[in-house]
Amino acid sequence: MSGIKRKGSNRHKAYGMTAELNRKISSKYPKDLDMQCREWVEMMVGENINWGVEHEYSKPGDALADALDDGVLLCRIVNEVIPGTIKKVHTGEKINEFQKQENIQNFLEACTDEPFNCIPAELFPTVYLFERQNMGQVVTGIQAFARRAHLYDKTVPLFGPKQNERNPRNFPDWVKSYRGDQ
Repeated sequence: MSGIKRKGSNRHKAYGMTAELNRKISSKYPKDLDMQCREWVEMMVGENINWGVEHEYSKPGDALADALDDGVLLCRIVNEVIPGTIKKVHTGEKINEFQKQENIQNFLEACTDEPFNCIPAELFPTVYLFERQNMGQVVTGIQAFARRAHLYDKTVPLFGPKQNERNPRNFPDWVKSYRGDQ
């Protein structure tokens, strides 16, 4: 086995039902959305990003997580849509684990606050990205933010399906009796 140290690799090996669930989560990773997500992030940031490299020991989504797991790019994207939304973004070479998680949490809080109002069920817990537990849900969360950001500002490129809009129906007043005798 290789000497490659991956984030989250200090977890013990899963057995039984946990291993089965991890395999199921990995098998559902949307590879097509992964590439769309990378392109969308690069469009939003305005530069080419050094994505990680996937190899035989990596889980699906590890390459995407290599660039996003410190939360800096996610915070930059939110501040690109509305400048100053996230006031403190921890950056630099000496950023510690807690600051990385705080960046991710700041992104998630900005998503659920006005004007985006993302539904929390569409987003992801911080550990899903930081420990690379369920990268498919991370991609779905980024997609949810992209929909809401596009709804707020039409210049933001759309990633995924368009956000549904209200379509109120105004029905005429119907006769109160269906028997026809009134």
